[in-house]
Amino acid sequence: MGTSVSPRYVSCSLVRYCANRQFYWSVFAVLALTALFAVLDVQTISSTVSIAADGAIRSTDSLDPNPMHIVSDAVLASPYQTSIILIPIIVALNVAAGFRSGDERQLRLLVNRPWPFAIGDILATVIYCAGVSLLSSALNVVILVAALPRDLRPMFLTATVATTPLRVTVFAVVMGLIGYIAATVTKRDVPALVVIFLLLMVSLSGVLKVIHADVLLPMIGGKSFAFGRVDETGDPSMGISVTVMVCWLTIALCAAEILRGRSLRTPKV
Repeated sequence: MGTSVSPRYVSCSLVRYCANRQFYWSVFAVLALTALFAVLDVQTISSTVSIAADGAIRSTDSLDPNPMHIVSDAVLASPYQTSIILIPIIVALNVAAGFRSGDERQLRLLVNRPWPFAIGDILATVIYCAGVSLLSSALNVVILVAALPRDLRPMFLTATVATTPLRVTVFAVVMGLIGYIAATVTKRDVPALVVIFLLLMVSLSGVLKVIHADVLLPMIGGKSFAFGRVDETGDPSMGISVTVMVCWLTIALCAAEILRGRSLRTPKV
């Protein structure tokens, strides 16, 4: 059985995404929350930072005094939050909706080559996650450029800041694939959402610090990769952080392909 993936498989899955009304509401929700978080970030920065005549940052709290870091973190914050929270939820709900509505049963009857179709479906999901993440980052940057103090705007041209949307996109794809896998395994929306929330809770709670395994989680191990620097003492080095994200991306892609292919090979009813 051939495993070559025709663009037709990818476009077919993308059409299925776009045919779902939930798709448009999900994109709107991501962009709306991105705009809200961006405005809040601007208000926080504007209220806590003043720029002296010599260009030095004067902060009334613990905000990083490095102008490039301030802008980089502002570019990161809003799209990152939507990427690790909303995108996996949206993908999981979309996949689970297919099982709930009976579309999956029809696909098993129509698809003669499950593995190429599975790969095409996963690539379509990757395109969706990356596209929504980049749209979110673009909207965030527009708001920041328009609203941040004039003295901070040149910082948008630095390499660290300019590459932040691409790093956020990697997180969006990884988390989107986790949502995809959870929904493919459980075939239900609620159990899939429970899996996603458990991963977020474990990451935020620090419970794995006891066995020094928290670095294996994308939100912890990938922190330096997300920020583009080692932000605090004890954070993983950039090399370790990049390795963690590459491993998560590789494992998620392979697991999604295997599980999706097997789901399409389920005996036809």
